[in-house]
Amino acid sequence: MMKKGIEILKRLLACAAALVMILSLATAALAEETAATEETPEAIAVPEATEEPAPAADKEDKAAFSPLYALRDDAPDLTSEGFLPEDSDPSYYLVMDDEAGEWTYVDQQIFINIRRFQDVVERKRKLVWYETEIKVIPGVKFVTQHANPEQIGRRFRMAEDFAKQINSILAFSDDFYGFRVYQKRRPGIIIQNGVLLANDSLKEPHYTLPSYDLIALYPDGSMKTYLAGSIDGEELMAQGATDTWCFGPVLLSEGQIGQQVIDKVFEYANPRQALGMIEPNHYLLMTVEGRNKRSDGVGLIWVAEKMKELGCTEALNLDGGNSVKLVFMGELVNSDRHYNKKNDRSVTSLITLGTFPLDTLSQTDEQ
Repeated sequence: MMKKGIEILKRLLACAAALVMILSLATAALAEETAATEETPEAIAVPEATEEPAPAADKEDKAAFSPLYALRDDAPDLTSEGFLPEDSDPSYYLVMDDEAGEWTYVDQQIFINIRRFQDVVERKRKLVWYETEIKVIPGVKFVTQHANPEQIGRRFRMAEDFAKQINSILAFSDDFYGFRVYQKRRPGIIIQNGVLLANDSLKEPHYTLPSYDLIALYPDGSMKTYLAGSIDGEELMAQGATDTWCFGPVLLSEGQIGQQVIDKVFEYANPRQALGMIEPNHYLLMTVEGRNKRSDGVGLIWVAEKMKELGCTEALNLDGGNSVKLVFMGELVNSDRHYNKKNDRSVTSLITLGTFPLDTLSQTDEQ
């Protein structure tokens, strides 16, 4: 009986093992079938990353010239550099309005915009001054003209008569060089049109006028100021300087007001003339009336600060006093002839820019 029971138990265990094996095989088969029949989802197409093109440099905006003072509403459209287009008709734009205190000339190579201002400034001084913004294409530059080129300093002319004779668009009083030659005084360092005319200056800055500081003009249209004694004519020629004007003191150098100005050595009220650079081929002329009923004149701190405020980085004080002259299209702009006849002064030379057949001007041109 015992043996029979054991035999039955063995058979039952064998059946159970077989059942387990069958179940395992069935599970594996089912898993394979599921894996084989299950759909694989399609891959989502991702577009290739492409570099966004960098926005093109807007050359028009980058180079666009914006005058210090807007032109009149009737002014023609200018190029981004501030000139008339090559196909402009007429070929120039001209305003001569003494009543409004506006004088403008623009052609394909030259931009000149003069504004007159009147105010009460430091020390309650009544002041009339003119800001002349000048812009030229590369290669167009200031030229010093002498009333007697063969004998510099030997002839004196009224500024507007001289400017009219040589058909200058813009002419203004300079650095007193011709008069120093006439008086046989130290000439300074003078280069004109690439020729070294004089190389005799002070060894250090001088605290009287002229201080013999200078401003040099280079072929790329840039300007640089130098203190007396810091450079000589041969060095400037080696650098390629085409012109220098020697008077002083330095008003601005690399955007900083000159030390002599800061020291308040030249703070007496006087008519003033100063030339500066905003950037290459872009300049500012500051002309201040003085010694007359409507304008007392001013010291050099005011002039230097005003020129810096208007964007100049380099600037030199030129000859002042009764010699200060600003002539536009053959007409004297600053009022010396009207308010200061007694002390008016003639000149031996002028800094000029551009030429125009002045005898062809009609009343319709003078808008």
